[in-house]
Amino acid sequence: MEKQAAILDWPSQQQQHAQLQQRRRVRRRDLALTFGWSLIGSFIGLALALICFGHTDARWSPLDRLRQLHSSFTATRDSFPTYTGKTIPQSDAAIGWRCIPPPPPFLLDDIRIATHPAVLAALANIKLALEANAILHKDAVSISIVHASTGKLFDFHSGRVRLNESATASPAPVDGDSIYRIASISKAFVVLEALVLSRQAHLKGFRPELTLDSRLKEILPEFKLPAAFKEEEGEITLAHLGSHRAGLPRDIGEFQIGSLNDIVYPPGTPNLLDDFPHNRTIEELEGLVSNADLIWQVGESPSYSNTGFSLLGVAVSKYHNKLWKQDKNFTAIMRDDIFTPLNMSHTFTGPIPPHLRKHVTVPAASNLVDKVFALSHDPAGGIFSTSNDLSNLLHRVLLAANPELISSAQRRTWLKSVHQFTDGISSVGVPWETLGAVMPDFSRYNIYSKGGGLPAQFTEISVLPEFGLGVVALVSIGITDEQLHAGANYSAPMGLLLQIYNTLAPAIWQAYNDILVEDYVGVYLSDDGIARISFKEGTLVLEQLSANGVDVLLKWDEVIWTEVGKRPRLYDVGAKLIGTAFEGQFRSTLLYQCAWTGFDAITTKSGWGMDKIVIRRAHKNGPMVLTYEPMNAKLYKVA
Repeated sequence: MEKQAAILDWPSQQQQHAQLQQRRRVRRRDLALTFGWSLIGSFIGLALALICFGHTDARWSPLDRLRQLHSSFTATRDSFPTYTGKTIPQSDAAIGWRCIPPPPPFLLDDIRIATHPAVLAALANIKLALEANAILHKDAVSISIVHASTGKLFDFHSGRVRLNESATASPAPVDGDSIYRIASISKAFVVLEALVLSRQAHLKGFRPELTLDSRLKEILPEFKLPAAFKEEEGEITLAHLGSHRAGLPRDIGEFQIGSLNDIVYPPGTPNLLDDFPHNRTIEELEGLVSNADLIWQVGESPSYSNTGFSLLGVAVSKYHNKLWKQDKNFTAIMRDDIFTPLNMSHTFTGPIPPHLRKHVTVPAASNLVDKVFALSHDPAGGIFSTSNDLSNLLHRVLLAANPELISSAQRRTWLKSVHQFTDGISSVGVPWETLGAVMPDFSRYNIYSKGGGLPAQFTEISVLPEFGLGVVALVSIGITDEQLHAGANYSAPMGLLLQIYNTLAPAIWQAYNDILVEDYVGVYLSDDGIARISFKEGTLVLEQLSANGVDVLLKWDEVIWTEVGKRPRLYDVGAKLIGTAFEGQFRSTLLYQCAWTGFDAITTKSGWGMDKIVIRRAHKNGPMVLTYEPMNAKLYKVA
């Protein structure tokens, strides 16, 4: 009777159809309003961009960010909450805390994301802002936005390839094949090569197997530190090098002065950068390291180290040659293991190939475009690339449903932070420099980025993996040395990147939520069961699941009671459904709890956990079907 009453509580089929039509009309209205407001916002955004970008300076990051944070602290410190003596507050106020799950990973390649009206409106706003930046600055700028569902989603280019020549002599504009020195973005490729070798060695059964946790000394026995650091010498891992936590100096032996009086600004001739980087052999670099004290204990704190990445490049090159019984240098290894498989045809290290010289962007100010780095320095910053090629990297390795070159498990481990700074905003990965991103529902994520900077060229790549979003931003500056040293402004990749995320990420968040509502929210029925799924506070909620006369949510409470005794019910308000990487599979948990512990300890004889809910289409154009094996339930979505 309870089951029948529950079914009768719901409207008739005709009423349900009318409600569905009403929801569709409301949605069309909301989309129209969204587009309308976005159009209005575009014009407002253009005006704001002209103001904001007028003050954009590549030196804003990170110095101005620190100034901004300092000003914010100075202005607000007196209004900070009074410290209560409770490091971890425990009160009823905590009930308002939520843990919003990310979009189900199996939706990342859903093409509806790229065509959603909110996403299209956001891209239109971004285009206007970038056009405003191009009006204000005569730099060469290449922007690509990538999404897991489509690959490249958006492209923007402004400026000329040869900024050191007049527009009359060299009018060629930049495009997706225009080449920039990407400097320290090279570090991401070195870590990727380590992961590629790890997978190859595992599949081949080669020993010693390589992982990011491998000790450097095992891969590079000749690595030495001064005698006082003998213990630390044996503890440094590849992950320590890749996350700047090995304690090594930044640029060993590169910049040496007698006193601060040797630093002159504006720089004269010669200046500190004239010989950077020195043309050292690998053996010379290892010799310098063997005589240099550590500046931090191993694992203590990230401290940016080009030296560490030079060693990492030496280590992976040596391991590669042992694994494959070859004698390749770093340039050839990168080409054969990464650039060629990913169709990165305009990406290289070493001297510029003659057939690509016409594509190389040249800034107006002094630069290192023609500088040929030694093999010992290429891993830290020697790679040249394009927005097209870097888009391939982001999509095919970091964002696509099935990554190339590495496994999905390797990618999930790679896109993680390993050191959180106390500001609660920034953290460090291998080799990622991460910033916190807050969505409209206050869920928090990390944007994983890697920046590069050499004189007059500045670059950034970044991904927001939970939303399948990535951005490439490359800049060669169009102002002269005199203008630069006088403080003139130019385009800042980090500023451009942050504006793109601030505009586009909320739109992609909206698109995912709309898909969740469209596909999963509603009533599911069978002859002997009912389920109701709603979307509340950014989460799919299983409000009811009954089958064969059993209230499943009550049973989940009873499982808890068997351990703690009868208490007020927890699942009477519903259960949160959290999508997994397995298509259509959700795990349920308490509404105000993160995915940490569930009922998978209790399974059916076939291994189906009590917390597992599967929702898939019966066939390509068929209804969604909810399956729950512990009650032999198969329910069809009817509204």
